Amino acid sequence: MEVKRAAAAGFCFGVKRAIELALQARAENTGRIFTLGPLIHNPQVVRLLAEKGIEVIQDLAAAAAGTLVIRSHGVEPEVLAAAQELGLKVVDATCPFVKRAQELARDLTAQGYMVVVVGDREHPEVRGIVGWTGGRAQVVEGPDEAARLPLLPRVGVIAQTTQPLDNFEAVVAVLRRRLVEEGEMPSELRVFSTICHATAERQQAARELAAQVDVMVVVGGYDSANTRKLAAICRESGTPTYHIETADQLKPEWFVGAQVAGLTAGASTPDWIIEEVERRMKELAENAQEEMQMADFRTLRGGEIVKGVVVAIDQNEVLVDVGGKTEGIIPLRELSCCEISSPHEVVSVGDEIDVWVVKAEDHEGRIVLSKGRADAEKAWVKLQEAFAKGTPVEGVVREVVKGGVIVDLGVRAFLPASLVDRGYVEDLTKYLGQKVTCKVIELNRARKKVVLSRKAILEEEYQRKREELFNSLQEGAVVRGVVRRLTSFGAFVDIGGLDGLLHISEIAWHRVNHPAEVLKIGQEIEVKVIKIDRENGKISLSRKQVIPDPWDTVAEKYPVGSLVEAKVVRLAPFGAFVELEPGVEGLVHISHFADWHVEKPEDVLNEGDRVTLRVLSVDPTGRRIRLSLRDAIRKGEDVAGDEQRTIEDSMTVDYASAVATAETEEDAGETAAIGLPDDEISD
Repeated sequence: MEVKRAAAAGFCFGVKRAIELALQARAENTGRIFTLGPLIHNPQVVRLLAEKGIEVIQDLAAAAAGTLVIRSHGVEPEVLAAAQELGLKVVDATCPFVKRAQELARDLTAQGYMVVVVGDREHPEVRGIVGWTGGRAQVVEGPDEAARLPLLPRVGVIAQTTQPLDNFEAVVAVLRRRLVEEGEMPSELRVFSTICHATAERQQAARELAAQVDVMVVVGGYDSANTRKLAAICRESGTPTYHIETADQLKPEWFVGAQVAGLTAGASTPDWIIEEVERRMKELAENAQEEMQMADFRTLRGGEIVKGVVVAIDQNEVLVDVGGKTEGIIPLRELSCCEISSPHEVVSVGDEIDVWVVKAEDHEGRIVLSKGRADAEKAWVKLQEAFAKGTPVEGVVREVVKGGVIVDLGVRAFLPASLVDRGYVEDLTKYLGQKVTCKVIELNRARKKVVLSRKAILEEEYQRKREELFNSLQEGAVVRGVVRRLTSFGAFVDIGGLDGLLHISEIAWHRVNHPAEVLKIGQEIEVKVIKIDRENGKISLSRKQVIPDPWDTVAEKYPVGSLVEAKVVRLAPFGAFVELEPGVEGLVHISHFADWHVEKPEDVLNEGDRVTLRVLSVDPTGRRIRLSLRDAIRKGEDVAGDEQRTIEDSMTVDYASAVATAETEEDAGETAAIGLPDDEISD
């Protein structure tokens, strides 16, 4: 078997320099040597340094007289000052790249810039950089946080040295858009790329090598974040990957059938450990095939992720064939990161799944597995990428909790109630079991914290559809919509993602006192677009313009001289307004009430009365009909002669003036309230 080592693996420049300075300090000083925290995240190297008399302390108070070595992550200036006050000799092993970031942060702050640090706010390097600004720097972990950051006119941006380049560039793009392109304020933006490219090169080399080999071995401390990231990247390629700290953890069965094996290591792994692992891999490969041929079954190791097939499902556990001497079991609690009531919610018989080996053999001789832990390992890698790039993630709602819901993404993710939908959601239980698409707005693996927003996805989709509809919509177009809300002045209608206002005066041809008389929420109606205010994003609609105007046929339906049935709707000092049909009203002048003198209309008629009237005149253009109660009562009299005498006696009141007077007296308050012109209610 051939063993290929990644082009970039092992100690980075900063780690190597820190170890050399620590050993030099030990050689040049006879007193005690301290490091504030482990010098690097590799227990073998830390033990080796301890054997040489380099002690690890967690607090300066534990240091007596001697020499303090500052590790490559750097520290706040207050730590250096405290060390000097204690009389300690300080050897500053801060990585030069980190040192440059600290100095830039200090100088930018002194020049009046708001310093923005892109990185993990819990990382000691980032805490140190913030300390060099007197605690005034703002830390953002991704573009979403940058979008919410309160800004000052002058902003300087720097990065944690191990920060992914694409995440740094995404944050800068957000800040530039806010400060420069959108012009939130007179501004100046200065960007300093303080990223050490050794990390990115090591990850890319591991990715490329994993795609070329049959099996990958990643060497480094289990507590080393960059080593865990390397292992996750290799697993993403589909190549079997094993994370170890030392050569004695290698297993021969890993290399059975492998023609080429890959080897890489984290930034805290020394060359001597890498070389020892490489030598042991070659030795194992020579004997692996023979040893495995003697074994009937696959040997499993706790902590590894393997593939298996679901063979049976019980109420409280699932049986999985992983090639061992017995089937492995997945207890119900290990099937998912979230609470489930039945295994059938997650798996079915015949499913091929990834599982984490919890125990290769328990006290009953069974293999104990976990699907939840295997899913979580893969999920964290995907979530970190989605968070950095702002891409959506998809999961199933499993639980309703106080303040929101829990979404299963392979890890438990919290979706606040306020971010479930664009509006308020009263009953969150309707989302249980549903698949939802969200954005990751907060992520912290150390605290196992994932916060999501479905609202952000819906808002983006809504704005996209709104913009498309606004661009395509034209005045005069007839569209279908759904009534969403009723108010005293009209109705709001959803016309495919946009809300338009249907004013009360445009609901029907007849008088409408409240939209609820004609419409109901959820009703689908046809409306005409009568005005588009693109600048303010407003649309005005009309329903009455897409339904027949009753005045178009009044001349044929109510010919002069005919008798008609009508309902008294309003009384005025000069007569009565009657409704012949919805949208068509006429006037009966008080002089046409009876053969005798009528002092007040209410002496003869009441609102709501239904009466028979004779049509005196019809004016469709002016939307006027004059009627007579008196002439309808008369039998065999000359109606035309009476009409002429009425005109000659100057008893006729002009219809338009009558309507205007009636509306002014009775409806002025309503007209003012809804903002209609007076001539809108003259009918």
